[in-house]
Amino acid sequence: MFARLATILLLSLLACPALADSISGTIQAPVPKFRANVVVFVKQGPPAPAVKKTVTMDQKGLVFVPRVLPIQKDWTVEFLNSDPVAHNVFTIDGDKYDLGTWPQGQKKAHVFTKTGTYRQLCRVHDDMLAFIVVLDTPWFAVSDKAGNFKLDGLPAGNYTLGVWHEKLKSPDVQVTVAAGQPGKVDITLK
Repeated sequence: MFARLATILLLSLLACPALADSISGTIQAPVPKFRANVVVFVKQGPPAPAVKKTVTMDQKGLVFVPRVLPIQKDWTVEFLNSDPVAHNVFTIDGDKYDLGTWPQGQKKAHVFTKTGTYRQLCRVHDDMLAFIVVLDTPWFAVSDKAGNFKLDGLPAGNYTLGVWHEKLKSPDVQVTVAAGQPGKVDITLK
């Protein structure tokens, strides 16, 4: 009986991935407002799970919300119109699309099957602009106004982090996550 329980416990431990940890840090930029809306993502590291998910980008107050939306390839984005006026969503990037125009309270969806950055535009309001950053990984974060970010759910390992900003650049960053010891990194944009 004891041997059987020990075998079951051992098999269950082997089937469970290493305890999940995180990488956190701060974005530094030459202009403080550029610390926000920076996408930090795992470019190389332990294998990442393929996740299918649906997320929402709203059109509210005549702006896209959020302005920057990172997603994993093959995710669906639902575009909601919360404004009392008609909106349109289209892009001239990647697998170009135009979802047409629709009234308040309605949604239209698009599945992103290719990685890359997609500018989101509105034919009705030409000053509306947002970005969808399509990645090969579910491990990503967007920095807040102070430049803080945190990637959760990472197994222990060595990582190369990529950085996306709509105007500035940063070289890739190397960081190690040890079991029970979250990684910490500061990133400077130029």
